[in-house]
Amino acid sequence: MKKLFWLAAVTFFLGACGSNNVKNEDASLDEADRSSIPAEVKKSIVVYYSLTENTRAVAEEIQKQAEGASLRIETQEPYPEEYDEVLDIVQAQRERNELPAIVSKEITLADYDVIYLGAPIWFGEPALPVEKWLSENDLAGKKVYPFFTSGSSSINESMKHYTKLLDGSTLGKGLGINSSNKQHTAELVEEWLAQLD
Repeated sequence: MKKLFWLAAVTFFLGACGSNNVKNEDASLDEADRSSIPAEVKKSIVVYYSLTENTRAVAEEIQKQAEGASLRIETQEPYPEEYDEVLDIVQAQRERNELPAIVSKEITLADYDVIYLGAPIWFGEPALPVEKWLSENDLAGKKVYPFFTSGSSSINESMKHYTKLLDGSTLGKGLGINSSNKQHTAELVEEWLAQLD
């Protein structure tokens, strides 16, 4: 009887040790899992400039669907409300290779793996405040997915421009929202996000 009792005790003890070993293995697997988070759940931020609130509307939709953070780029000296006046100023700035001063905002880019970068298209290229922000921030190693708003412009020239500016980053598929399709912004954003790697 005593032998049976001791045999049961030893079996229980060994079983308990075995289950502890499994737990420790699971814990180490959890650590490994955490170090290789899939791209689709990596942290993202929507960085954008908006003059007429069109780009802001798209940025907010992307932020909602991608569940990321958000940063709005703002110029120290606001552009005029009249679009023709804005175009005159932008044309002059481009001719002088001058970028507008922007409001400094604290951001730890190391916290983010994916950046959705939004800009209106001016003269076929992304708005200058976004270019200024890019000149002040290193996006090397980041995945950058650009989105653009315009009256009717194609995003092709803007994407080429970003290819030059973002040579240390992975530039992904861009999204264009214009006057003719902006009423479908939510659906277009959903389709675009689903296509991103």
